Amino acid sequence: MVKISLFGLAGTGTTTVGKIVGERFKFEFIYSGDIFRKMATEKKMDLYKFSKLCEKDSTIDKELDKKIEEIGKKQDDFLIDSRLSWYFIPDSIKIKLVCDDIIRLGRISKRDNITFEQAKKKTSIREESEKIRYYSYYKIKDYTDDSHFELIIDTSNLSPMEVARKIETYIIQKLEK
Repeated sequence: MVKISLFGLAGTGTTTVGKIVGERFKFEFIYSGDIFRKMATEKKMDLYKFSKLCEKDSTIDKELDKKIEEIGKKQDDFLIDSRLSWYFIPDSIKIKLVCDDIIRLGRISKRDNITFEQAKKKTSIREESEKIRYYSYYKIKDYTDDSHFELIIDTSNLSPMEVARKIETYIIQKLEK
């Protein structure tokens, strides 16, 4: 019975790595960003405008957060890629991916087919919005603080497979204890 919370700011590789690790362990891979994006699409908004709407309408975030909390209480053997799963699933293995900002913004630029400057601006807006919302709802001062996590991996110069192997090794060691 394993629950894994995978955190990383946009462009750190959480989704790519999460899929690899989930597949290797035969765990369900849950991507909260996908749920959030679908909610934005339903409202016919891009992710950045939707984030701004969330600042005014807390029910959107709280609905997603409740789903994450319920998953943590009712399921086992999953890996969830989510900003706050470490908070809502306290008995999970909490892993954080970090990456040099230039590299991660370059990844976002390529992924979203936008310029580097657009990626920088939109990512800054999104992260500031998340910071405001998470403090407002849960009094979390810094949702990115390393102290929330037990394993931190810098993905700047690693392939997704190398990052996945590090996570797999850590999980296997935890399970053997």
